[in-house]
This record gives sequence, structure tokens and C-alpha cells, in this order.
Amino acid sequence: MVRTIDIGALIETRPLGRFQYLMGALGLLILFVDGLDNSAIQVGAPTLLKAFHAGRGALGPVLGAGSAGAILGALVFGYAADRWGRRPAILVSVIFYSLATLISAGATSLFQLGALRFVAGMGVAGVVPVTIALLTETAPKAYRASFIMLALIGIAAGHFVTGLLAAALLGPYGWPSLFVAVGLAGLALCAVLALLLPESARWLAVARPSAPTLERLVARIAPELERGPEIRYALAEPPRRRVALGELFAEDRRLSTPLLWIGYFAEALTFMTLLGWMTVFLTTVGLSQTQAALTFSYASVGSIVAILVMALGRVLDRAGPMALVLTSGFAIVFVALIGLSGLPHWIVIGCAVAAVSFCTATHNSLNGTVGLFYPTAIRGKGVGYATGMGRVGLMVGPVVAGILLGANLPLEQVLVFVALPYVVVAVACAWLGRLYIQRFAAGTGAATALSLPAAVVSTRGEQR
Repeated sequence: MVRTIDIGALIETRPLGRFQYLMGALGLLILFVDGLDNSAIQVGAPTLLKAFHAGRGALGPVLGAGSAGAILGALVFGYAADRWGRRPAILVSVIFYSLATLISAGATSLFQLGALRFVAGMGVAGVVPVTIALLTETAPKAYRASFIMLALIGIAAGHFVTGLLAAALLGPYGWPSLFVAVGLAGLALCAVLALLLPESARWLAVARPSAPTLERLVARIAPELERGPEIRYALAEPPRRRVALGELFAEDRRLSTPLLWIGYFAEALTFMTLLGWMTVFLTTVGLSQTQAALTFSYASVGSIVAILVMALGRVLDRAGPMALVLTSGFAIVFVALIGLSGLPHWIVIGCAVAAVSFCTATHNSLNGTVGLFYPTAIRGKGVGYATGMGRVGLMVGPVVAGILLGANLPLEQVLVFVALPYVVVAVACAWLGRLYIQRFAAGTGAATALSLPAAVVSTRGEQR
């Protein structure tokens, strides 16, 4: 008699244990180094402009090039994750941005730097959705959003460390030193992941259910389970097949996917533009390069606190994207206040820290819930396309901000433009939050929109 183990039900009902903690730690580490790389050019922006004798608007195309690469990376690596697995997609993504960043230290023009940031952007954007998909497929159902949110602290922690590195390295050694340090950190991460990072058990159950790797992985997830030739593994989702783009809009996703795309696009217009130009905004109001870099680090600490409040309070697990309505509202206020003329520097620093903190809570909360709206077979694509729309916003926002700054508009007006897209974010998240509460928080299969069997193990006469 063949016995079938439902991988989805097994993972969702497991208590948090050694395997889950390992995956969470690896996810945190991946996103930490991703945050290091993504923020290197942002923190070093004023120094780069001086080194290449360029005006403020000249950095816009460089940031835009990184964003264009990010769009391509999110789509390509999202596809690769569904086609060949989460593990290889993550490894190749990290190699992409690590090598490109390391080589960037030798760039002799902003054009060269922009071309290399395009390649680095592919890897930076590629690793985030795939890591989110992997963590979504690893965490127990009751802690899924919080599990992802805690790992996303890595991005804010990476920003924090980049600010400290910039304050220590830019003055004595110049901007290339920051890129060398970040690139080497990425290569070290590759070595760690090659040794420790496993594949997603859910993905294996859909794509390669008879692979010996799956049985070994199940032994790590649930060592007490009996194993043998009569055991088969399956996932209570439709069988894997070639997935068309239309699948992202099928069934209940016809509403959630457009809302996610709109939310990600608008959210990136504000958050990524704020991060990309933060140190320039701060030096414009009179802070020194060192003060601006340290403020970037302080803001990252505030971001970590905001993420912890959202995660440990399990706000997302209960309310889903509805919680983002409040965080985006506060973000609008503090982003606009940064450019208000006549404010003492300590108040400007406080507003910058609060703005980044609330923006980070909004951004990472979107990342923490997006994977729940898609089944395993298309989760990589679903998350990849959604975050890819965010990368479109990232490509547009910093370039427009550069144009506005180059036109010598008052900083107050520029920052009002930067803050306004969060109004759209609040509306989209309110709608998504209603969907989450109605369909997912009540206990239905959030990731699949299908009814999962009550038992983890079923006994049948043939393989499922």
C-alpha cells in the first residue's frame, strides 16, 4: 500500500524548529548582503558626484540603469526559480551583483558605472523575490508573514552597515573602497549558500517529486517521520505545467495581481527614490557627507525596529496588507517634512529616520504578503512580476527626482512629489487587505486558494 505525504500540510503544521531557524537565518543573510549592495551607490552618491565632477541630476541615469537591470532581473530570475529551482536562482543572482559591484570599483565614468549597475541590479532584484518565495514555502502557516518579515530585517541591517562603512571608508579611501567591500561580501555569501542552502521542498514536490533530494529534505524537516520505498510525496496543488502569464490573473488573482502590481509600482516611486537620493537630500539641506551617511544608518535602525514591531506583533498575519494603510500615511507626512525650510538639523535627521522607517515597514510588509497570493507552481513568477513592477517604479522615480533637482526646484516641492505616490499605495493596500482578511486570514489555503487535505499522510492504492 502506497502512503502519500502531503508536503504542504507537513510544512504548514510543523512547529518552528532547527530547520526553519536555519532557513530564516540564511534568508536574513541573503537579504543583508542584498541590502549592502543595493545601498552602496545610494550612500556614496555625494562622493561619486564630486569624484566625477557631475551635477546632482547626473546620478539619475545611473540609478535608472540599476533599476532597468532590476526589472529584467526580477522577471528572469523569477522564471528561473520556477523552472530550475529556488536554490540555483538565488546563487546565480548573488554572483551577478557581487561581481558587477566588485568590478564597479574600477569604473572611470558614470556611463561605465551605470552599465555595471544594470548588471548588479539584475542580481539584487532577482534574489529578493526568489528568497521571499523560498521563505514562504518553508515557514509554518501560522507564522508565514512574520517569518518573512524577520528575514527582511536583513535589508535594513545591510543599509545600516553600508552607512557605517561609508562613514569610515569614503573619506580616507574614496568611493571605490565601498564597492570592493560590498562585492567581496557577496562572494563570501555565495560560498556559504553553496554549502548550506537547500532547495524548496514544495518546489521539489511539484517539479521533481521522485528526486532523492526531496526525501532527504523531508528527513531534515520532520526527522521523526517514517521513510521507505512505499512513501510518496505530493503537494495539494494542481500539477506543474507550462505556465502562461494569464495564470497570474486566473481565478481570484484577477483582482489581487493588478492591485499588487499597482501597489508595488507606486510604493517604489516613493521608497526607492527616497533611499536613492537620501544622502543628496540631506546634504542639500546642509548636512555633511558624514552626517548624511550616519543618518542613513540611523534610519536603518529605525527600519529594523519598525519591522520587528510588525513581525513580533504578528500584525501582518492578522491584518495582512491592511496594516500598510497606517504606515504609508505616516510615511507621507515625514517624507514631506524632510525638505521643510528652516528646520534644525536634528529635526531633519529625526524626520529622515521616521520617513525611512515607515517606508521600510510598508515596503517589507508588501514583500511579506505577496507570496501568499500565488500557488507554488507560479509563486516565483508571481512574486517576480510584482516586484518587477516595483523595479519599474524604481527606474522612473529616481530619474524624475534627478530631473526635478536638476531644474533647481525647491527641495520642499521635490519631496512632496516623492511622497504623493504613497496615497495610491494606501488605497491599493486597503483593497488587498480586505482580500487577505476575507480569503486568507480565516484559515483557507492562502497560497493556493485550494482546500488542503486535513491529514498530512494519506493511504492510497496508487501514487497521487
